[in-house]
Amino acid sequence: MKKAFVFPGQGSQKVGMGKEIYDNHRAAKDVFEEINDSISKNLSDIIFNGPQELLTLTENAQPSIMCVSMAVIRVLEEEFNCNTKDYISYFAGHSLGEYTALAASKSISVADAAKILLFRGKNMQKSSANSATSMAAFMGADLKTIEEIISQSIRNEEICDIANYNTETQIVLSGDDTAINRAIILANEKKVRTVKLDVSAPFHSSYMKNTAKALQEEFIKFKFNVPQIEVISNFLAVPFKDSKEIEEGLIKQTYSTVRWFESIQYMKDLNANYFFEIGFGSTLCGIIKRIDRKLNTQPISSSNEIEALAKEVL
Repeated sequence: MKKAFVFPGQGSQKVGMGKEIYDNHRAAKDVFEEINDSISKNLSDIIFNGPQELLTLTENAQPSIMCVSMAVIRVLEEEFNCNTKDYISYFAGHSLGEYTALAASKSISVADAAKILLFRGKNMQKSSANSATSMAAFMGADLKTIEEIISQSIRNEEICDIANYNTETQIVLSGDDTAINRAIILANEKKVRTVKLDVSAPFHSSYMKNTAKALQEEFIKFKFNVPQIEVISNFLAVPFKDSKEIEEGLIKQTYSTVRWFESIQYMKDLNANYFFEIGFGSTLCGIIKRIDRKLNTQPISSSNEIEALAKEVL
């Protein structure tokens, strides 16, 4: 059976995350300090001391979540001598987690990933500043049903896009608040459970096309290498082939659906059965279990969990 590392996206942030490994591992502390220096900002203080509202700002949350995940990776590699290439077949990250996956696979440096995520977060926050937007999760309806709901919910030039295809029956919509609210009413009539999400912008919708354009221009400053471990693209739901495809995929995933269900299915079909969520939280473990309860999942964020994983794979 093959193993995969998966990296969380925005929403998993919490004040104090990563503090335990920061206090106990020099390699983890180095990652926090490297990222602080790279973006000229004391991100560690925000992560450890908050307040939560400051940490949750998109420009802070994105590099912070990546920071904690990469601290775990660095402890595995430097303090337990775990060469991920020897025991992990695939990396995949949910939305911003895709940048973490690329950093973990040595496609881009941690410092550069932090700079890009800070830039990405700032631009995402501005993307819909003058519009009433929202996101909502729909649970209990398949993709075809959700597409029918969307078509009945849009008026004129309104935006209502599929942001996340998480499982066969857990799908997130993003766009204009009026259209999202109509979709919620239609879904509830069909006995589909819905939850309005507490987010600051309509992520992975057409509102993000300006952010995508800004990223395209920003990427000129950076170099992406071919990953040392296969990274599954959010946009394509298959591994990136080369640096050009990485840049194109990162740009397009900004305003396109995160095809998480299909990404997990791709790895599962190639005999991946163990999925380790690297970084704070266990959201992705829960989603993967809903895709297939037979798949093995394990969150890895504490010193004990890192040590247990190292012993398992060495």
